[in-house]
Amino acid sequence: MRRWILGLAVALVSAGAAAADDKAVAVVKKAIQAHGGADTLDKYKAGRFKLTGDIVIAETEVEFSGSVAYHLPDRFRLTMSGMYMGEKLLIEQVVNGDKIRNTVRLGDMDISPNGEDDKEEVKFGVVLQEAEQLTPLLDAKKFTLKAADDADVDGKKAAVVVAQPSAVKREIKMYFDKESGLLVKTANRGRITGDDGQSKEVDEETYGSGYKAVNGMQVPTKLVINHDGKKFMSMELTDIEVLEKIGAREFTTDD
Repeated sequence: MRRWILGLAVALVSAGAAAADDKAVAVVKKAIQAHGGADTLDKYKAGRFKLTGDIVIAETEVEFSGSVAYHLPDRFRLTMSGMYMGEKLLIEQVVNGDKIRNTVRLGDMDISPNGEDDKEEVKFGVVLQEAEQLTPLLDAKKFTLKAADDADVDGKKAAVVVAQPSAVKREIKMYFDKESGLLVKTANRGRITGDDGQSKEVDEETYGSGYKAVNGMQVPTKLVINHDGKKFMSMELTDIEVLEKIGAREFTTDD
């Protein structure tokens, strides 16, 4: 923080920062209640669901189906498959603590990304998953929070909280519907492999809707992801389970 000569200026700046933090915490606490309450969110730290949708690859929409399993704070598995250019496309991402396996196959070809940028992106996905559980946001060792100006999301006002994870140097903007308190959007810088095969940064926005209660927890059933303002992926979530735990064997990174 810039060092001001006048003590009054320091006091005013500090007071403003504290007020913003208090506002952010209040927004998150309201969201926690809206999504089922702290006890429910802390109880169900694991889950599974199936997904169907479409993803844009080289300006072509590819239909896919798949499944996700997760166990906070650091276990995650995603499997997706579809047809691209007449070949079967298979994507699998597994995170188990510090171990990561990121596999992409097109027909008989292994086109798995193995760069450090790709590994960091998978790790960030795990951090984002924990942030969306909401209660970890109130752990000062994991996240620093600050309030931002309200914004419009699909024509409705949303309170905005900026979360800075301690695990990665990347901000997460979280948009909560001002009436319901539900999380309706997240925004962050993301990194993808472009059509030229090179890694590049994009502005990533994820919109959640179609909330329903599962074991007392409100969860979205529809997600839309945009990159640089253009649709990248849309999906519908079904067979949603929220669980207290999932065995570690489901997240093995061994082939």
